Amino acid sequence: MNLSLSHRVPTGSGLPALLVAATMALHGTASALPMGHYESWMLMLDSTPSMRSLATNYAVAQTWALGAVMRRWEEPAAHGASLSRETMGLSLTHRLHRWNLPHAQANLWLVGDAGRLRRAGGHGQTASDGGYGAVEFMADYETTRVYLGGSVRALRGEDGLRHDVARARTGFSFWEAEYEGIQPWLLIEAKRTRYSAASMQEGTLLTPMLRFIHRRWFIELGVNRDGGMLNLMFNY
Repeated sequence: MNLSLSHRVPTGSGLPALLVAATMALHGTASALPMGHYESWMLMLDSTPSMRSLATNYAVAQTWALGAVMRRWEEPAAHGASLSRETMGLSLTHRLHRWNLPHAQANLWLVGDAGRLRRAGGHGQTASDGGYGAVEFMADYETTRVYLGGSVRALRGEDGLRHDVARARTGFSFWEAEYEGIQPWLLIEAKRTRYSAASMQEGTLLTPMLRFIHRRWFIELGVNRDGGMLNLMFNY
């Protein structure tokens, strides 16, 4: 969601001031969107005790971005053990629709990636190296004070490998920040992960987190029963 600057445009300021405000709003990303504005680069880093990912993309159009993504995660196995999985692929991001509401914005996104998958062996499974594909549907709604969002991602690989993640988030900002200021948010995320049929299943994980936003970047810091998490996004 882009920061609404209408409260800082004085009455009677005319069309130029409105155009300036609209331009600043388009470039003032306030949430963890999967792509930036036209002809911009985005770098995204996610780190949790069980998974790490690094992604980048370039917005080739207002609603399309091409990029690459790398992931590594630990899939739980029997007796407290885990199996390592790694992917490296190319990604395609598309904004399906955007609603510009009087005091809010909502978006629908579709993200896909595909490439090579490496699966470490152990615990009755052999090592393998093959292909994979993943698709993710995302939705968000945000004002300058309230955020709602959710996503569902399904990843499939060779030999019946699966890694599905569903997330739901909600939270609020502590105050309405100026365009040049840092805006802190308090969020809570509910995440459920489903792995391959032969592996252990993970229940719902609740993570409270703090989000800090400033123009082209945001940082999320959180903690849950598994440990700490870090999300970083930079738009250039």
